[in-house]
Amino acid sequence: MPEKNLIDMELYAIIGKQIKNARNLKGISLDTLSELINGEKTKSTLKRYEDGSSRIEMDMLEKICNQIGLNYVDVINNAKDELNKSGLVEIPIVYNDYFPLHYSTNLSAGTLEELLDSEPDAIVYVPIKYQMIKKKLHAFKVNGTSMNNIIADNSIVVAEDVQSALNLKDGQIVVAWVNGLATVKRLYVNGNQITLMPDSSDKSHQPIMINTDIDTVSIIGRVIWHMNPDDIEKYY
Repeated sequence: MPEKNLIDMELYAIIGKQIKNARNLKGISLDTLSELINGEKTKSTLKRYEDGSSRIEMDMLEKICNQIGLNYVDVINNAKDELNKSGLVEIPIVYNDYFPLHYSTNLSAGTLEELLDSEPDAIVYVPIKYQMIKKKLHAFKVNGTSMNNIIADNSIVVAEDVQSALNLKDGQIVVAWVNGLATVKRLYVNGNQITLMPDSSDKSHQPIMINTDIDTVSIIGRVIWHMNPDDIEKYY
């Protein structure tokens, strides 16, 4: 049986070949691709991804694929199919760079304390780069379309604890607790005025305006990662 390291190298080489072919078809240089992903990876790193000499994290694969017209799930599955045809053993690549995190499917607990203390009833796999802050993370399933330009209905969001809303930049996506309900929105703070702004194709969703001298709002955390329902259905 081939060693796991050999399988990894073969798998990432196949993924890298798909990326390179699609990038060349689009006429996109490595320098341009680096710019399209906001400089998160350099030209040399992208080249190592393409030649299979470096492992590519799943969230980065998704970002790259989005810029070159590929679906990252298809890229993974194509690579696994080719790997199987070569006689090497299939490995669960989707979870190689992920760790399990429990999440709650119900955001309508009676109090904030009940929500945060509720027994999680499902598991999502979160990119390994967040494992060091696992104790600060909360995960929930989103119900509703108020953020569907960014986060689709029935997505899973992962939020990191924050000490204060003042530590957040305007426009960051947060999970907030307002009047007995949890909601996912963009946050804007202006003195004692907090605005929770939807980001939706459905214009019936209106901003939630809160005067903190009168009402209380708790920021459960800032959203740092989410999984779309299509991927949830495919892998869970």
